[in-house]
Amino acid sequence: MARKKKKRKMNTLEKSVEEETTKGEKEDSSSAVQVTEPSDSVMSSVSAADGVAATALRSVIQRIQHAAERCGRRSDQVRLVAVSKTKPVSLLKQVYDAGHRCFGENYVKELVEKAPQLPDDIEWHFIGNLQSNKVKPLLTGVPNLAMVETVDDEKVANTDSASSLSLVNSRQIANQLNRVARDIGRKPLKVFIQVNTSGEETKSGVEPDGCVELVKHVTSNCPNLEFCGLMTIGMPDYTSTPENFKTLARCRGEVCKALGISEDQCELSMGMSGDFELAVEMGSTNVRVGSTIFGAREYPKKQSN
Repeated sequence: MARKKKKRKMNTLEKSVEEETTKGEKEDSSSAVQVTEPSDSVMSSVSAADGVAATALRSVIQRIQHAAERCGRRSDQVRLVAVSKTKPVSLLKQVYDAGHRCFGENYVKELVEKAPQLPDDIEWHFIGNLQSNKVKPLLTGVPNLAMVETVDDEKVANTDSASSLSLVNSRQIANQLNRVARDIGRKPLKVFIQVNTSGEETKSGVEPDGCVELVKHVTSNCPNLEFCGLMTIGMPDYTSTPENFKTLARCRGEVCKALGISEDQCELSMGMSGDFELAVEMGSTNVRVGSTIFGAREYPKKQSN
């Protein structure tokens, strides 16, 4: 008599993917985002056997599509950045093979190590705190760097002059990016200006009232940078995230008025694993999703930028 095979237990990541997929199928609230979406042929060729991350990617894309539909947007108005910090190259390859091309990293050292091991048609977004001494290694080490989302510098102490200091630091990073991009002869580098919409001391980003001034500096004095929009990170518990998103949208309105451009010419990068559907509903054009695709992050050692 044939022995019955034991049903394999799901690992933690597989469970989280199953939960996320179920959640995406059941939800019917509203949202929108430019999604790098696999073609039908790619989607049909990727089965569950290709890996948990590929399955999770498809779930996230589906949730973005549903969120966009609920608020009357098209899913191609939203870009999905798969944030792969601390994850092995093998896992990134799995997501790449599922048809995705846009990835994000938080640490210069990690990005410079990973990029040469992966196909050069990947569009890399740098989304971490960037210090001036890391600008050259980043730009020279990653020729296919598509975007720096965090034009800002070292965190600023909570003092009366913190806002002005943050603006000065951000200008320094913009100037350094501009110089290096010019010196290595690359095409203009796309950048987002990071705005500290939550007012947290630990968060990087220019204060909302300094946003227009910094954008004007980039557009007037940095010909090797291409200003593309604004970026923010919500509160850790997401309770005030809607307010943060509204603040960023207000900043966009002020920037567009000052530059004489339409809102379509100024992207909003907001929304992560815990709130990307809400971000889409509130106008995000760029969502940064990490753990929902790749699983919980592991930090064996302290990572240096």
